[in-house]
Amino acid sequence: MKNFTPFNAALGMALALTGVAHAAEDSYKFSGTLDLGYYRDYDDKTKTGSISRSNVAFDGLKDLGNGMAGTVKLNTRFFLHNPNTKENLVSEDTKYLFAGEATAGLKGDFGHVRVGRALTALWQNDWAYDAWYNYDQIASPAWWLWHGNSAADPNASSKNASFARLNNGLFYASPKFGGGFSVDASVGLQKQTADKNNSQSVALKYEQGAFNGMLANEKTPAGNTVTFVAAKYKLGAVTLMGAYDDEKLYGGAKNRSTTLSAQLVDGKLTYLAGFGRQTDYHANFYSLGATYAYKPNTNVYVSYGNQAKGFWGNTASKDAIGVGVNYSF
Repeated sequence: MKNFTPFNAALGMALALTGVAHAAEDSYKFSGTLDLGYYRDYDDKTKTGSISRSNVAFDGLKDLGNGMAGTVKLNTRFFLHNPNTKENLVSEDTKYLFAGEATAGLKGDFGHVRVGRALTALWQNDWAYDAWYNYDQIASPAWWLWHGNSAADPNASSKNASFARLNNGLFYASPKFGGGFSVDASVGLQKQTADKNNSQSVALKYEQGAFNGMLANEKTPAGNTVTFVAAKYKLGAVTLMGAYDDEKLYGGAKNRSTTLSAQLVDGKLTYLAGFGRQTDYHANFYSLGATYAYKPNTNVYVSYGNQAKGFWGNTASKDAIGVGVNYSF
């Protein structure tokens, strides 16, 4: 990490704020999720491990007076694996302890500014338009379709890309304005040797009553451009979601997709359904699922997905199915 000076600075600020917040008894919160499943994957292998990611996070806030507050977030992400596989717990570059997020920030009437490592503006918000929250590697249409060739930080280190997160970034979230609009934006503060440009990402959001929509545009360091349009609408117990993802790769190739998904809440049970279409591969994705709220912080779920022939170039149709338990704290 010797070249990641802004990241190191942000992490130092974050740790300092952590100490201050604890000493002054300002707000702080530890939280996390543990996810473990048993499933037959798309490669026809039976596996034991996380179907969604697990994480442990710390959030802190220090009141600075005059409507200002200092913030810190440290988030470590990992997969729970069968120990016999001997895989790394953290799927990103293992040099990053806080692979999920490590930011320090300032919050006020102007909004929230952060510096460090975090999701870009596009990735910070797209999950809201998928029934599985872009967080289920079996059933989520978003997981399999959105921005599939456009890593947010493809040259994050000499070993690995960072698919949705940007190192050494500046991140901004505006307050609401104009009766329901808000803007998120992010920009890369460092350009790697192999990068064609700095990361640039902006998301315009609108929320009013049962309707929620977003228009986002991101240019990755590799020169790819992603345009994303999405909306969702809540009709009583049913929430409908749709998105269009237009991905233009540096050099002219395209990957466009459309996704639809829905949630139906019936007491402790939530039923989920999804569909995705790859325009440029002429292939479909189908999925179903159900979640049972066994306890307020424990969910038991089942997930099923089908990748039709031609999906990402598949020569045959593929299925995956699994069951899992998700515990949050």
